[in-house]
Amino acid sequence: MFRFIFILLLLFKGYSNYDQQSVKYISFSEFLELIENFELIDVRTKSEYESGFIERALNIDFFSDTFESDVLSLNKNSKIILYCRTNNRSTKTANLLKKNGFKDISVIEGGITDWVKNGNDIVYPKLD
Repeated sequence: MFRFIFILLLLFKGYSNYDQQSVKYISFSEFLELIENFELIDVRTKSEYESGFIERALNIDFFSDTFESDVLSLNKNSKIILYCRTNNRSTKTANLLKKNGFKDISVIEGGITDWVKNGNDIVYPKLD
């Protein structure tokens, strides 16, 4: 019985590390060096997005009913850069995209929380 539990724990540990290890994280400086030819996706909720976002970001709410179809409608041949608040939702999104044939996916390390802490600018939606 002990062996069985031990094996299950090893399998679970390996699976939980899979998400972190299979995702390409980029630093703020790496992101800032990119000039064009990428799609920047903010997977936070609409209210989080409206509280400030990285310039050029498109919001696709991770918790919306249409999230999976929305994110999978992105161009598979584009460079996709994801972020959320702290990397949890963006890492899950990166893995979903990879499983569906997307090749060039990166996550901004530390999410928007670290982005702001490091003095980088955010923008706000225009009011009508």
